[in-house]
Amino acid sequence: METNDSALLFTDQLLRDDRKLRDANLEVNSLAEQIRNGYSIKNAQVDPMYSKVREFLFSIAKSRIRVEDKFTLFDRVWLDEYSASYSTPEIIGKYRAGRISSRNIIDFGAGACMQAIMFSEHNDVTAIEENPLRANLGRLNAKAYSCNDVEIITGDVNTYITNTGQVDITVFADPLRLSGREEKTFETLKPNPQRIIQELGTKVSGYVIDLPPLFPEKNIPLAGEREYVSLNGRISRFSLYSEDLSKTERSAVILPGSRRIEGTRDKIEYAHSEKPGRFLVVPDPALTYAELVNAVFDPSVYSEFTKDNRRLVLTADTMLRDTATGETFEVLGSSTEINAKKELEKLKPAKVIPRFSVNPEEYYEYTRSLSDPLWMGESIYLFRSNDRIVLAKKSKN
Repeated sequence: METNDSALLFTDQLLRDDRKLRDANLEVNSLAEQIRNGYSIKNAQVDPMYSKVREFLFSIAKSRIRVEDKFTLFDRVWLDEYSASYSTPEIIGKYRAGRISSRNIIDFGAGACMQAIMFSEHNDVTAIEENPLRANLGRLNAKAYSCNDVEIITGDVNTYITNTGQVDITVFADPLRLSGREEKTFETLKPNPQRIIQELGTKVSGYVIDLPPLFPEKNIPLAGEREYVSLNGRISRFSLYSEDLSKTERSAVILPGSRRIEGTRDKIEYAHSEKPGRFLVVPDPALTYAELVNAVFDPSVYSEFTKDNRRLVLTADTMLRDTATGETFEVLGSSTEINAKKELEKLKPAKVIPRFSVNPEEYYEYTRSLSDPLWMGESIYLFRSNDRIVLAKKSKN
């Protein structure tokens, strides 16, 4: 995000004047309501006093809509487009803050400071952000959360490293992912967490590093626990904890169910089954990414039905008891691809949901070809194995 002089001056004013901040929050929330009602930036009504920051406030309003399910104080947070997309959701931030306490944490490249704010519940936190406007957004967010325990510094990471007198530092870094098609390494991250740790030397007592979930583990040059976190059935975070902060070799955390699975990498492969049992199970992606499926799903009970780059589907004749660790589907029948519509006509589902890869450009047309807008039955999920389509409904237990 390029620094906008008007927006920077405006946020400076909000930080100095609580009344102006209160009024600005009301204006942003008014814009958010207009956006929900279909207004664009061209026809949205904005108080003339905000004419110089109209676009800025509109972008903040759009971000508040995007993060309604990420932050309890969504109607008071200040996030630009990037921060709205990549800031750590509150539930994950609080979970991680619960893992770390009584530390001197330096958040390098803190963005809008949402994770720094969560860490401050149990730690002394300094947040470093080189973009002045984004640093101001962090200060506004700290005010929203009544957080007085985060020091937010606008400045370059390298300059801070060179000049800091702090010791016993726990490094936190959630670096930018540099664009490009090359294989991901620490050199493709900005700032490079390994360089930060090396340059701080003996001042470092530990680290927590966020990496893209698909980051190749073979390209991680640092030791420590590998933790994968899912939220609402989707992989959200991959974090590396230094050895002094590690609890195990690798872990999977499933939120909001608050399930944590620890162990070592899967060693047993599942036998393949051409035909499904009574149930199909899709393990939570945190388990799959962490390669801890064996720790929950006994290979002597479950078989592999299908597997692709996105998901593993297991099958068994017994119902999954721990529903927090995966989705369970009751098998209703199967057919060839060409006869799938005939089978669906018997069930008349209101929704048909493929659980296999479909070209995004063809997804709507594909699902429309298998359903009828007049059907009102419960949703049916489709699984594919070779040339067969399996029809299933989601188990309610």
